[in-house]
Amino acid sequence: MIKRRTLLEAGLGLAAGAAANGSAVAATDSTRQLLPLADFARRPMMEQLALSPDGKLIAAIVNDGARSLLVTRTADDGPVSVVLATDNLEFMINWLAWVNPTRLLVSLGFYTVREKGTVGQVEITESRLMAVDADGKNMINLVKPRGVMARGLKWAWHQDNVVDMLPDDHDHILMALPARDDMAEPSVFKVNVYTAERSTYAGMRSEVFDWLTDGQHRVRIGIGHTTQGERTVWACDIDGGNWRLLSKTAAFEAEALNPLGFGLDPQQLYVTAKFEGLDAVFTLDLGKEDAKPVLKLADDRYELSGSLIRDKRGEAVGIRMRVFTGGASFYWDPAFRDLQASLDASLPDQANALFSHDRAGQQFVVRSAGKGRPERFYLARFGDKPSLRLLADSYPELSEQALGKRLSFRMKARDGLPLHGYLTRPAGKLAEPYPLVVLPHGGPQSADTAGFDSWAAFLADRGYLVLQLNFRGSTGYGQAHLEAGLRRWGLEMQEDLEDGVAELVRLGRADPKRVAIIGSSYGGYAALMGVIKTPALYRGAFAVAPVTDLVMLCDDIVGMARKEVVRRQIGHARDDRARLEATSPCLHADRIQVPVVLVHGTVDRQVEYQYSVKMAAALKKAGKPHQFIKLDRGDHPLSHVPHRVQVLQAMERFLEEVMPKA
Repeated sequence: MIKRRTLLEAGLGLAAGAAANGSAVAATDSTRQLLPLADFARRPMMEQLALSPDGKLIAAIVNDGARSLLVTRTADDGPVSVVLATDNLEFMINWLAWVNPTRLLVSLGFYTVREKGTVGQVEITESRLMAVDADGKNMINLVKPRGVMARGLKWAWHQDNVVDMLPDDHDHILMALPARDDMAEPSVFKVNVYTAERSTYAGMRSEVFDWLTDGQHRVRIGIGHTTQGERTVWACDIDGGNWRLLSKTAAFEAEALNPLGFGLDPQQLYVTAKFEGLDAVFTLDLGKEDAKPVLKLADDRYELSGSLIRDKRGEAVGIRMRVFTGGASFYWDPAFRDLQASLDASLPDQANALFSHDRAGQQFVVRSAGKGRPERFYLARFGDKPSLRLLADSYPELSEQALGKRLSFRMKARDGLPLHGYLTRPAGKLAEPYPLVVLPHGGPQSADTAGFDSWAAFLADRGYLVLQLNFRGSTGYGQAHLEAGLRRWGLEMQEDLEDGVAELVRLGRADPKRVAIIGSSYGGYAALMGVIKTPALYRGAFAVAPVTDLVMLCDDIVGMARKEVVRRQIGHARDDRARLEATSPCLHADRIQVPVVLVHGTVDRQVEYQYSVKMAAALKKAGKPHQFIKLDRGDHPLSHVPHRVQVLQAMERFLEEVMPKA
């Protein structure tokens, strides 16, 4: 086993200080030159690095200006091959994976309109799964769009659901696809990655929409939902018989059991469930009909929910997840805990995670980031000659720059609920109190972390203090914190943000006369509700892709299962109409007293473009100052880089107008 100091001694090949750990260059004064806006608007230089099974090649998504490229190169810095390129308008690269040492799987996403029975046209995001050689040759669609093999594709909007990579079979994978046009539930097919020919591997089951295999590649777990919105988990015996219900829970219930997968033991299923209010990892013995979950790993700080980490044999050794320090790995295997300790000793004061590795288990791609610092990717080699080599910076133009300092922030809401979040303080010697930007996250069932946030970093570079508060309903803080936010849009969730501002003013960090609110998706909704609910608190609202009509949101949901989830999360269009109307921004535009900027992409599939159209019309009717920026062919995550530039330019102008620097 590698000693903890070995990687440091064996050849990082990096200078001490900032080059090794990404620490910020000190700012010298308050008049320093602002960093280029484009450096914050860009997509990360490199994403999704993956090591081939034999360790000889690396594949990655490289973002070059307005284009995203799928590239490959040898692990020893050999020449680069461009496999695929896109401007993120016609299609996007969702993910990539090696299926064998020389062939890749690539998921592509695109926006389209489909006919859906009596519902009529539905605007959706579709996906396709391609297979391609490492040099870009022999690319094929793995789901044949024509001929006898195209049957059953009426409901196959998402054609990239890989159930099993079959690592010992270089020619095939297992995919989930509908078998018939009159069935939405998928069967499991064995698909040839060179010819796209497929054969049935396991048949569909009613109300089961996803599948898991065991370590011997047998279909063992079905995950689905009932028409009433209850989430179901089914299991069968090794021989494929005796299907039985393991779990049935309503959305957001504390008793939910979430299967992660198997290790080498086909009877031992890894699941997450609640332990003392936080998600933890358990094992469930499928050989016993009445088996109860047995605790495998828990943490008293973090909810352990994510994906299994496996060793070279396929054994489960830990769980990889996002926590408030950024990406992190938690292990129950002592050998991997030692590897992690070696890595952390080599890259101190960083959040370090082992990701893609070769079949021999000797080489790993490492993601590493400090608080508020962009990620860096390394190649770690263990064994007789251990080493750690920098592969790429995600934001190379910013990696050595003085960025705003990211600080943990804790407080209590007015009802006593503990709240946590992050402040990003401007770089340089600017005097408090700062002009403040409240930046609520989207979701809202998500959370901000200590990792790099390009908007927060940009705003801090422009001299603003940025508050990202994980208000009630955010994930990662346990069941009670999550439940406190259910059906409370525009109410206590909004008050948490108000309380955050009040606390920063009380501490002398924020100027109460210079506060603005900016957000995207749910954050955009919160921005609009902020200037409606507390018109004297904020100098303006900048809302990207906001939900503006909660009645419309709850009423437009198609399908009983989805309606039930939305009912529990937000409300029911009929039963909760008065509350939903009272908290719908487009119905209260007359209460807004400050400038508003709306930004929305025309092909947004998560929050429809019409929500901003409706809000703009309400603002115009009420005679309120506003600007509506239409992003032609723009999507929800702002995949197209020129759209990102346009948004940050508008954001900068907006803040200069509503709260100019003293």
